[in-house]
Amino acid sequence: MLEASVRKNTDADFFIFIADEWKGHESLKLSLPANVITAKDVLNISSLEWDKMSFKYNLVEFCTSIKAACFQYLFTKGFDKLIFFDPDVYVFNPLDSVFNLLNDVSFVVTPHILNTQTPFKGDYPDYLFLLNGTFNLGFLGVKKSAVSVEFLKWWHHRLVEHCFFDNDSGTATDQKWINLLPSLLPANEYVITRDPGMNVAPWNFHERHIIDENGVLFVKNRDDDSSEKTPLLFAHFSSYNYSLFCDGQTIHKTTKIIEYPDLQPIFDAYAVALSQSQFKTFSTLTYSYGSFDNGIGILSLHRRMYRRLLEEKVEYKQLFSTGVSSYFDLLKTKGLLDYSPVSPDKLTNKSVKDFGKKFRYLNQIFILLKNLMGIRRYSIMIRFFRRYFAEENQAFLVNKEAITKLKS
Repeated sequence: MLEASVRKNTDADFFIFIADEWKGHESLKLSLPANVITAKDVLNISSLEWDKMSFKYNLVEFCTSIKAACFQYLFTKGFDKLIFFDPDVYVFNPLDSVFNLLNDVSFVVTPHILNTQTPFKGDYPDYLFLLNGTFNLGFLGVKKSAVSVEFLKWWHHRLVEHCFFDNDSGTATDQKWINLLPSLLPANEYVITRDPGMNVAPWNFHERHIIDENGVLFVKNRDDDSSEKTPLLFAHFSSYNYSLFCDGQTIHKTTKIIEYPDLQPIFDAYAVALSQSQFKTFSTLTYSYGSFDNGIGILSLHRRMYRRLLEEKVEYKQLFSTGVSSYFDLLKTKGLLDYSPVSPDKLTNKSVKDFGKKFRYLNQIFILLKNLMGIRRYSIMIRFFRRYFAEENQAFLVNKEAITKLKS
């Protein structure tokens, strides 16, 4: 659907990079058009590094960790101006203005929000931008230049090592690194665009009003009736249930769409595009890096413990292998594998039966602990537990020496 919307509004070349592999679906790979690129086949990332990244990162982290390398690859193919879009973006109008900005600068970025509000009116709390980053990396415009080549080299190195979503470390996949753009580059090398028609998304619906004029969509400031309208260039449908979207239901984890009826035209357009695409075919494919070679699922705990072992220079080859002396073999020996059909990583307070009741029992246990220990020791304990229960800090379960190297 993204490709169709781009081709409708520009004659630029379009490429799709697949971060996954095609295990069991080799015939499907052969049937894909030439502009669909299997990233592992072309990016300048060694097989050893690829295995480390695909194992230590979860799905979102891994897909974003190769972004800089994709830009680098396309630069080697003769392209001078590149626009990246997340796959859940839909283009509504020509992108000429974006390419024109890249005539004069090396980078174009879009902030999550453009306006101050007191009190804040958005459904997505604005303090979360301090965690997730100033700019949304569902879009990024880059021009080939000495500055961008050097910056991509720096960014790629960080993404190989530090593309985790980790509040304690201050990282948010690939995204938060771009916060440093204004401090690392001269002011004439980047544009922080304030065009409200770019990257309209759930985190800024509260400030952007959609106007439909005979099928042509525009955006203006919700809080200022006198503001000028601007063409809606692209919208970012982040964090929806896309299977339900195909059926005309817009189910989002934070935004109450019913409060913004003017958004209906963009949802209608995206629902049609999804239903006409091959989304349901490809969305049913299994993530290659989501399990070991024998099909047993890889937990977030497995990945994070491996991250800590890497930091301590403890490495395993053929990470997805289940052979003797493999990481899998070690997990099995230590009783750290989960054989249930539904991964515990998918469970939330909304999906666990009687969660509220169970949580109240847990509260009672901690009330008892507080009474037994006293408030001073209880306070010390819970502050320690906040660090201790990080998944990385459970690496002592597979390597007893790791407990002596506990990190916050």
